[in-house]
Amino acid sequence: MFFIFHGKEKVPAKSSNKEIMVGFLGGMMSILCLLFITKLSGHLLIMAPFGASCVLLYAVPQSPLAQPRNIIFGHFISATIGLIFLHLFGTSILSIACAVGLSIACMQFFQCIHPPAGANPLVILLTAHEITYHWSFLFFPVLLGSIILVMVAYATHRISKTQWPNYGLGLFKTPSQK
Repeated sequence: MFFIFHGKEKVPAKSSNKEIMVGFLGGMMSILCLLFITKLSGHLLIMAPFGASCVLLYAVPQSPLAQPRNIIFGHFISATIGLIFLHLFGTSILSIACAVGLSIACMQFFQCIHPPAGANPLVILLTAHEITYHWSFLFFPVLLGSIILVMVAYATHRISKTQWPNYGLGLFKTPSQK
């Protein structure tokens, strides 16, 4: 049992003061933007998994899990699956578990793994008795919210002179990539 407390690797190096400040300001500005636009527009642009997306965007921006493709498509795919399961199968224990599993498999298949997006089916299916989810949820907050997160992260990393992203959406291949 105690083997889990005795790893063979060292604890990662402490974040620099600059990295800590970028994490604080980036996370704060990202969520502030989503809340502010929600208030102005009347369209919900915030959901709990976006907080976890901010952790990846600002604490480990070089991770493949923190790239625009993963954030935008990961959230969109998993929320789509959550809505499909909600409308076709309801909120049974089995449908909730299957929705999360299928979300993971689809993010793997489409090469857009984003761990916070794995919570989207849970958010949708576990709160369906309190909130009525329409297909518009895919656009407000999922798609537009994740795009805004990516835009704020891009601006934050430019200002802080942090190299990000490592790759974009990957929709178009250059002749050398074919």
